[in-house]
Amino acid sequence: MSKKVLIIQHAVGAHLAYITTFFSENNIPFEILPIFDPDFQLEFPDNNTNNYSAIVSLGGPQSTYQDDIYPYLKWEKSYLAAQLALNIPILGLCLGAQLLADAIGGHGHLGKYGYEVGYVQYELTSEGKHDPIISKLFEEQQNKPLWIMHHRDSFDLPSNASILAYTSKNYIAAYRIGSAFGVQFHPDISFTEFNELVQRTSKNRPEAYRNLDIDEILRQAEACEVQADKSRRLFFETWWNSIQKQ
Repeated sequence: MSKKVLIIQHAVGAHLAYITTFFSENNIPFEILPIFDPDFQLEFPDNNTNNYSAIVSLGGPQSTYQDDIYPYLKWEKSYLAAQLALNIPILGLCLGAQLLADAIGGHGHLGKYGYEVGYVQYELTSEGKHDPIISKLFEEQQNKPLWIMHHRDSFDLPSNASILAYTSKNYIAAYRIGSAFGVQFHPDISFTEFNELVQRTSKNRPEAYRNLDIDEILRQAEACEVQADKSRRLFFETWWNSIQKQ
């Protein structure tokens, strides 16, 4: 039996929609670990297991520097570090990328440039222009990929990590270290999930959007959904095909 992909979920609201669709459509077995659920916290995988073909760490409402509040984040950081040492392919999305940054000796923190919400502009670094994943994604989308952003936290990276892209607000958008690939954006969510996230944030933290025209951001996101769906599919196809060559 083929090894499964481990998907680490940090909250009920951290949607699995397109990721599970992609794996199901391509007959790739996967297992979901709702790390926030106490019922699962007694059965975390051993740090040095080689039972998984890849690991995907999703986004979530937590911050990587809140591991005193959410102790399971400490376990995840140690797990990601151990799996990286074993050369297991890792994909970190938003919070997942921030946790991975901490795991490799970087530092997650509150972002300096405010919230980024919706579709943003990206700029590849010199290393990004030669990266087998990110360069192909940009080339095939005329340098205008449509991946949703929704974050304020960011991170610094150790010198042995390769920064592949920045956003127009100077946040790190993508990086690579060994077998791990981290992105601040969400290639996993559609307009439906993005709208749900915005509505939930508006209710729970209305100050988050104080300086943003959130209605216009939502309008643009809805209008771009057909092209964004192509960006999502291309992202996961390119990432998965790349790790099959490792």
